[in-house]
Amino acid sequence: MNLRNRQALVPLAALALLWCVGMFGRGYWTPDEPREAALAASVSHQALPLPTLDGASFAEKPPLSYWLAGAAMRALGAHPAAARAPQLVYALLAFFAMLALLRGLLGDSAEAGAASWCGAVLFATSGLVYQVQIWLDTDALLLAGVCVALAGMYHALSASGEDAPARRARWRGYLVMHAGLTLAFFAKNFAAWLVPVLAFLCFIAWERRWRELWRAEFWTCALLPVACIALWVSAVAAQPDGARLLRILFWNNLTGRALPIAMEAKFDYASGHHNSPGRYFLELPLYLLPWTLLAAYALEAAWRGTRRASARRAAWRFGVCAAFPGLLLLSLATTARSIYAAPCMIGFALLMSLAIERLAADTAATRRVLTGTAVLLLLVSIVVLGVNAALQWSVLRAPWPLYLLSSCTAAGVAAWCAGICIAPGAPRTPRKPIAARLQQFALAWCLLLSLGLLSLGSAVNRAQDLESLANRVAWNAGTDPLLLWNPDETTLAWAQLYLPAGSWRSIAAAGANADNGATSPPEHALVVSLAPGSWSREQWLAYLRGDRDNPVASDAVAANAVGNEPLLSAAGFSVRARVERPGGRGYFLWRRNSGTNQ
Repeated sequence: MNLRNRQALVPLAALALLWCVGMFGRGYWTPDEPREAALAASVSHQALPLPTLDGASFAEKPPLSYWLAGAAMRALGAHPAAARAPQLVYALLAFFAMLALLRGLLGDSAEAGAASWCGAVLFATSGLVYQVQIWLDTDALLLAGVCVALAGMYHALSASGEDAPARRARWRGYLVMHAGLTLAFFAKNFAAWLVPVLAFLCFIAWERRWRELWRAEFWTCALLPVACIALWVSAVAAQPDGARLLRILFWNNLTGRALPIAMEAKFDYASGHHNSPGRYFLELPLYLLPWTLLAAYALEAAWRGTRRASARRAAWRFGVCAAFPGLLLLSLATTARSIYAAPCMIGFALLMSLAIERLAADTAATRRVLTGTAVLLLLVSIVVLGVNAALQWSVLRAPWPLYLLSSCTAAGVAAWCAGICIAPGAPRTPRKPIAARLQQFALAWCLLLSLGLLSLGSAVNRAQDLESLANRVAWNAGTDPLLLWNPDETTLAWAQLYLPAGSWRSIAAAGANADNGATSPPEHALVVSLAPGSWSREQWLAYLRGDRDNPVASDAVAANAVGNEPLLSAAGFSVRARVERPGGRGYFLWRRNSGTNQ
């Protein structure tokens, strides 16, 4: 691979721009990112077996993502860009592992090399994969680990024969596969193995290659994840409540997401993110944007490719096994989130790459795919232009240079796509190979999602500013004790991130009268309780117009707060103020009424 080649440098530069803007050009956005940042900060100075939130071990996922993000925060500073620095490494690892997998799948010819590069770029720029890779969570490392595991897996499975070179190839392949599985596990528990394990089992069953299950290379290399997991489990078990933590990790958090089982309300994972029949398949076109039409063509080609005897049949079958079994099993689970399906996008990227070869000989299908993709990009560009213009006449306006850069980028992409769609006398045969044309679309998509969304990202940054909210709470508290009443994870996260250590503590209403030190709040304490609810359409419109009288805490809202927190009211506290972030995440600030006895 010659990186001096322009065809390699341009996609990498476009991807670097896409990743850097998405990872480093914004603050922490809810949901989840503030919590993940607080967990990473908790292990930034000591690699604990599990991260902590408000002093309690967070036994939902293994700690590798938190260790790496915490190390970056210690080295680069406690800010969002530092916490996301490892995400860039995960994205690069996933890209080059995907490239290696595609080279093994497609071969070493010049045409195969172009299709491999194109497929890796399509994978990295698909909507769901991009969302996962820029989001501060454990799924980016999981995705990279699965890419590595599948690359090693196919390298081992494609080694035919029993001679020394074939055995060495299997040793390398299975060692890489198990290294990827180790990374994936330490990102998100055994659930991270769903796609690679199902892909392996389904492929060897389809190809009738049961001997792979008995190879010494497979089981010897499996000692790597077994040893690493055993060492970590023993460290967790050595904690004072180790048995409870392990039960949460390996029972509540795995079985509880797939099946409705009885458990503590705090760890009832089945109660959130409810699944519905066929949800993942209905949302699949959105996950694959803007390559939805190419993916549809690839599925049609896979139907033929997996059945007809050819040199590519095993490759088609491997792509199908990497895409569909995991997606089908996820559809049967109790809980559902789009990010759970991200590893399945690897299989769809394989199928799209294989389809590129077929498109080279199918001019009519090539025109349909290219024109349809141009239409999708055009529509997204128009939406971006409209949203940017609307926000520019609201309180969330961006600086004018930023707005002009975003709008000009979106307008340029829209004009380019419109030219492809409506150019008179469009050529019946594309002037460039299909892989090169698709990379042009990927470049336009990267520009749209990076520079084109800068103005919108600026607005979301202002609306999601939890640090400002924390500063307003701290200003209201002054030097008085600060108590968080029944805090949720996001509340604990911003307190842990932005308030001075030792200046606050949390208290649960259920234990307010128990003999556990959590008695009635001190007389001069500022008590912070979550204000339930979210903004209505009218409140959003009023805020965007700059109406300062709406939405703020009214007397009626304060009265509702009193009804929602009877223990605080009974203790002589009343609402004195409300701090709120756009969208409705707000907090009531309570102080004890003068003359009330503690």
